Amino acid sequence: MHSENSKHPHSEKPKNILAAVVGEKIPKADIYSKINTACLIIIAAVSLTIALIYTKSILIPLVISIFIFTMITPLVRYIKYRFHFPHLLAVITASIVVVVPLVLVVLFLINSVSNFVHVAHTYQNRLIEMSNWLVNYAQVNDIPVPDGILEVENLKNMLTGPTVTDFLKRVGNGTFKFFSYSLVVLIFLFFLLISSSGSKVTNKVIKEMQNKISAYLYIHITLSILTGLCVGVVYYSSGLELALMFVVLTIILNFIPNVGSIIAVLLPLPIALIQFDISAEFFMILIIPACMQFLIGSILEPKLLGDGVGLHPVAVIGSLIFWALVWGVPGAFMATPITAAIRIILSKIEPTRGISEILAGRLPK
Repeated sequence: MHSENSKHPHSEKPKNILAAVVGEKIPKADIYSKINTACLIIIAAVSLTIALIYTKSILIPLVISIFIFTMITPLVRYIKYRFHFPHLLAVITASIVVVVPLVLVVLFLINSVSNFVHVAHTYQNRLIEMSNWLVNYAQVNDIPVPDGILEVENLKNMLTGPTVTDFLKRVGNGTFKFFSYSLVVLIFLFFLLISSSGSKVTNKVIKEMQNKISAYLYIHITLSILTGLCVGVVYYSSGLELALMFVVLTIILNFIPNVGSIIAVLLPLPIALIQFDISAEFFMILIIPACMQFLIGSILEPKLLGDGVGLHPVAVIGSLIFWALVWGVPGAFMATPITAAIRIILSKIEPTRGISEILAGRLPK
């Protein structure tokens, strides 16, 4: 009969890998509880994602109106206590300050897209002339190209055929959809403002979300306008056509993290190429705005935001991809503030606190 001490140390296998690593035995009940919690979180996340996709036509305007309401609320309090306005008058004043510029931007974009559609044939003719030049240049210099790519008739069909027509139709449909969303947003915003009492928020979670999101939105709007002004100087000094439209698009696209600034730099290049060919003006329109976007977006903005919304850059990119897949272009614009709000909520719930730490770029304890 062997004594208990005579047992071989490796005769009993550890109950689980984690116990073998840390040298402790973890109760099975704790392991099963954690597995059940993880499975429930995954099921809940999948269910919420499906719900977000099927209800996006209502949720997108609602979320936009909540963000605008979040911006208006601090302004209402400031006007109310600084100028001793009644609550209703403070709400009306703050709404005019915030909503009127947004409405003007929407109307300007609709008008700009409409004008662009009307003059699109002019740019098509210029592209056909440029394609003729490319054909002659390739033939004179014996540049090998695949058969049919630089044939004039093929290029004409591509530039004037159904592809461009479909694109213009999509632009028109997108403009109408954008206008419809704007009306629904204004309706939601009206009811949010009417129902607000003007009292200070006492809930810590809501207060933290409101402070972080409103600070992010105000700083981001200020820096986007600054970027638009700097880029506008370059566009107007070079004589770029549709310069004002590209300035407004630069301001708007800066709300899409990382990717938006790249799109804003590349967007005017086709018009610049048609207008200036490969010249000093073309490279000025390319290089100077790119440098401004880098300086303001990568150096100035992190210093002003500080901890900001508390998201790691990788989490920002991941949220951009997720919300763009779920809600399309509006989701890309709202990805950062939505994810910041979700991170704050997750940080207050014990089972999901680890996810919040990962989104902030920290390993969970």
